[in-house]
Amino acid sequence: MQIAALSVAVPTLRLGREIVLLAEQESRETGYGFLDAEHLLLAAVTLCDGTPGLRAVLEAHGVSPERVRSASSVFVGAGAGCPDVTDRVTCSPAAARILARAARIAGPLERVRPHHVVLAVLDGVDDPFTGSAHDVLERLGVEPRRFRRALRRAARRA
Repeated sequence: MQIAALSVAVPTLRLGREIVLLAEQESRETGYGFLDAEHLLLAAVTLCDGTPGLRAVLEAHGVSPERVRSASSVFVGAGAGCPDVTDRVTCSPAAARILARAARIAGPLERVRPHHVVLAVLDGVDDPFTGSAHDVLERLGVEPRRFRRALRRAARRA
């Protein structure tokens, strides 16, 4: 299956660079060739896991970086090597849609944070163009609406 890849300039991202760079690192480690929705989900969950208020929500819903990585392995396979370019990230259209949705959730004055990316994945559960990141959450037994509400509440408090 051939997936069109987009090239996103890292320095110009209003999006949380740490999320994108961590997702790209995961992509490189799996030999995938480009950043996809599952890599973004894993990076966002990893970063949320480091925030006490958000970690409690993840634990309550059975979401952890290890479980997401394990569930993602079904959907993420080895592909062509990632281009070795330091100022750009190659991503799938699904990943670009999730990043755009996360930017809308964050609003024009706030940078994208990890919980915005998870919320973007959850908002795209019925969107066939956001890749299989929502399938990863389904494999974990996550109830999207409950998880979304709990994550939003925790993010407002954090």
